[in-house]
Amino acid sequence: MKNLGKYLSLLLLGIALPAAAQERAGADPGRLLNDVEVAVEVSGTASSGDSQYAPLWLTANRWGMSSVEPNSAYERVSAVRSLAADSLRQWKLGYGLDLALMQNGASDFIVQQAYVDAAWKALQLTVGAKERPLELKNSELSSGGMSLGINSRPIPQVRAELHYVNVPWTNGWAQIRGWLSYGKITDGSWTKNNHRDPNLYNSGVLYHEKAGYIKVGREDKFPLTMEFGLMMMAQFGGTTYNATGRGITTPTTLKHDSGLKAFWNALICRGSDEIDGVNPNAAGNHLGSWNLALHYKGKGWGASAYFERYFEDKSMLHVKYGIYDHLLGLEVRLPKNRFVSNVVVEHLSTTDQSGPVYHDGTATIPEHITGRDNYYDHSTYAGWQHWGMGIGHPFLTSPAYAETEAYSSNGRIYFWNNRVKGWHFALAGDPTAELHYRLLFSLTRNWGTYDYPFADMCRQNYFLAECTYTPRWAKGWQGTLGMGIDHGHLLGNSLGGQLRLRKSFSL
Repeated sequence: MKNLGKYLSLLLLGIALPAAAQERAGADPGRLLNDVEVAVEVSGTASSGDSQYAPLWLTANRWGMSSVEPNSAYERVSAVRSLAADSLRQWKLGYGLDLALMQNGASDFIVQQAYVDAAWKALQLTVGAKERPLELKNSELSSGGMSLGINSRPIPQVRAELHYVNVPWTNGWAQIRGWLSYGKITDGSWTKNNHRDPNLYNSGVLYHEKAGYIKVGREDKFPLTMEFGLMMMAQFGGTTYNATGRGITTPTTLKHDSGLKAFWNALICRGSDEIDGVNPNAAGNHLGSWNLALHYKGKGWGASAYFERYFEDKSMLHVKYGIYDHLLGLEVRLPKNRFVSNVVVEHLSTTDQSGPVYHDGTATIPEHITGRDNYYDHSTYAGWQHWGMGIGHPFLTSPAYAETEAYSSNGRIYFWNNRVKGWHFALAGDPTAELHYRLLFSLTRNWGTYDYPFADMCRQNYFLAECTYTPRWAKGWQGTLGMGIDHGHLLGNSLGGQLRLRKSFSL
């Protein structure tokens, strides 16, 4: 606990700064110290088996607040003031500070969240790192998001957001929302410490995100509504060490443009990288997804069907080569009962990737064929990951899983298994007012990558049973006990348990 002083100082600073800013603005400073939820949490995970890692569902989709190691623990403290505390005001202010000490994790001291929210009507500005739920999916039961999931630590960013507002002259039958952000990826020390020369790694990488959604329908008039949107993200700027590529045969350090022009190129998907040669691409690592959801609200029950189409380049963005890869899901919300409240079924496929052939046009063979998209990997950046965990879907094996029965990284930060087909089943319920549970079961088939395919297809299954107890007789206390099982030839076989204890109170 040698970092305890730093730990508590940052927590107090996170509470004091917004209050000071409000006081200088001439408003009531005391209100920013009201409706603050403070929580202290401890968690421990222990597992065994022939795998080197903890079961996947004890690690994945926890916003990176976990470790892949078989035995790990953390101590966590947070203070959060939600915008909902100012629900009766036009101007709303909120903030959060969430810190942790971790044993056997990617780092010993973690600033998980540190942010300030300001909102006026439908407009919101967020500065800092903040955990955000999945888009159009159930964050507790879904297997994850393909382009932007909840599998890695939040990326600090400045985000301007427009919440759903009515489109003029539609009488509320059409609404739009969107956001735009720039930030910085913070895992430069992790990539440096976990690579092995002459493999590529990065530092100081910048981040960009933008999205637009439209919602059609009115629940008060008709039970079926639709949401459709496009999300696009980019890694750009920073420094690449040990870069190689077209015309670069010796590992080289590349300092990428991080000026205003680089920010503009990230926004409009233009520019080029130093290793692009005569066939320039957009500067940085660009990706995203099309997202569609249909929601039905019945009497006492409801259902959502959703579809996510991931893309790495323009051919996938424009659906040039058809729609083969996808995340397709269905969630059913059952009438209130003591057994099952939500059921989720999902199917994931990432094996096509625009096809197995890639060829840039040349003077002798001008045809350009766009294939082998190699999801989440990139020639200049250390992949679509943050602190070793994939930013997208956890079935595409994160670089933190460096040594397994199926693959040895040799110090390369790489998504070595991104061609996957899988089924995912989940359900949750509340047998009593004090007891909540969830069950997850996933079956996957894995082929590696196009460049480095497995000799044989690997099957891997993941299971989680988790129960949360919130006793009425111990106000603010909560305990969660989980058991995870992995079985297969991708990550191996493991059995593990996880216990979390949480105490929260309001100021």
